[in-house]
Amino acid sequence: MVHESPGNAGTSTATAPAVEATATALVELRGAGEVLEVPATLRDAGQLAEHLGVPLAAVATTAVLRTRDGGRLLVVASAAHPILPAVLAGVLSEPELTWDDDTDVLRCTGSVLGSASPIGLTAQLPTFVDVALAPYPAVWVPAGHPHAVFRTRYDELLRLTSGHPVEIG
Repeated sequence: MVHESPGNAGTSTATAPAVEATATALVELRGAGEVLEVPATLRDAGQLAEHLGVPLAAVATTAVLRTRDGGRLLVVASAAHPILPAVLAGVLSEPELTWDDDTDVLRCTGSVLGSASPIGLTAQLPTFVDVALAPYPAVWVPAGHPHAVFRTRYDELLRLTSGHPVEIG
């Protein structure tokens, strides 16, 4: 189920396939949150945090990165710091990580670059979740569309994604 946040009349994302997949995954995986549609006027994580009334560090961003051997992984990070592939490669003991391109992100996640939900993916990806999200009682995560998020807790996010905690920034 997708709910609209205040100030979001007439810009429904509810029919976007990746949003539907996220909402379905939340139910199937027994997640506590629901997908929230946010106003299309919000352009970045800072504006989203302000709209939700939460610290920027409690908003998550996602990225699909490619390994040197062509594998892919999904990173869920606090918006308070950037995802730096070279730094993350060292943390994960990968020889090299690079940004995946728009086409492959869409193919792997069902979402456009920058809005990939870490659940309900079209392909299972190893997932790494930023420990910087852990202190917050609520974490807001992309839900498959630039104007859709879902609320969860850090421990639940690890469970929903079968994710591995990692220090990203």
